[in-house]
Amino acid sequence: MEPFVVGFDLGKEYSQICCWNKSLKEPVSISVVAGAQRYRILTESLELFLKKAMKLLKPFGKVHEAEAVVFSVTEASEGTVEEIRRTAMQLMGVPESRIFVQTREESFCAYVLNQPREIWRHQAVLFFCEGELLEAAALHVGMRTLPFLARTERQEEWRRPISGLGPDEKDEILCGLAREIFSERPVSSVFLVGEGFEEKWYEKALRVLCGSGRRVFAGNNLFAKGACCRAIQEAGLGAEKTYVFLGEDKISYNVGLRTPGTGKNAVYTLLDAGESWYEAKAECEVLLCGEPVVEFILKPMQGGEVLRESLLLDGLPDRPSRATRLRILVKFLSVDRLWIQVRDMGFGELFPSSDLEWSEEVDLGG
Repeated sequence: MEPFVVGFDLGKEYSQICCWNKSLKEPVSISVVAGAQRYRILTESLELFLKKAMKLLKPFGKVHEAEAVVFSVTEASEGTVEEIRRTAMQLMGVPESRIFVQTREESFCAYVLNQPREIWRHQAVLFFCEGELLEAAALHVGMRTLPFLARTERQEEWRRPISGLGPDEKDEILCGLAREIFSERPVSSVFLVGEGFEEKWYEKALRVLCGSGRRVFAGNNLFAKGACCRAIQEAGLGAEKTYVFLGEDKISYNVGLRTPGTGKNAVYTLLDAGESWYEAKAECEVLLCGEPVVEFILKPMQGGEVLRESLLLDGLPDRPSRATRLRILVKFLSVDRLWIQVRDMGFGELFPSSDLEWSEEVDLGG
């Protein structure tokens, strides 16, 4: 089977498809008309869109064998993610473990960081124009650490209404917004995305955007391509991922389990900082050594005090060391609320399970 991955951008009105296989040099956007650059597909519903997408993807690979499928969305809530995964599994036949959901901001980051370094040596600025709004976001990549730490900055003042305005008025607004953003930061590249830029009304602003050697790119398929870039990374088919994206939906702590039976300060990593909280879930089984206590190590990604959370297994039957098997589940309930559950599984016929469970919620917001 030839490796094959898919990236989708799910918009409220229109959606797009991008895919990659070993025969393609880079992610390719799928046009709804052969030979044309018509990438937008009407989003009547997720189910109808995916049915159309599966037909369009047939020449590139077997969809149910895709090694990773990534959906890019405007806002990623737990309910949205569950619906997308459930529908994708049912219609596409792809296992849940191969389906990922991320925000458009993360797709922007994934796309930019898959370009040559001169594109993101300083900050990259995205101008998005769709419907009645012109919006902007700035991508900053901190290169003092490995992996790199990438984050986007958005400000309320960077949202400008343009409904009903003429070309010259919109041009002036984009000029003013660009000057404001560029005056506060070094910028290597600029990306113009959205159907609002198709009419090419930004002639005056373009001179501002291109100033100081900045590279300017325009197109409507950036988010789908960024989702495809993430899919290539998740499938392990490209260069090793060298960055962690710090979005508002990302957990900021590495979550580990202290394992004294394998060394004095040994820690088994359960969750990595930088995962989306609605995808941050891990389960494992361990043998208990010594006291009926399970200790978790919570290490902040950007430095700071390491937290230790101990869960007392009150009422656990008295057994010899390593004669108690525990099933441990950790997951995030929100970006700063961690839920821990430990269950006694016993140890074979000699020490049957007590069916006891212990759980605790940890607030990391403070």
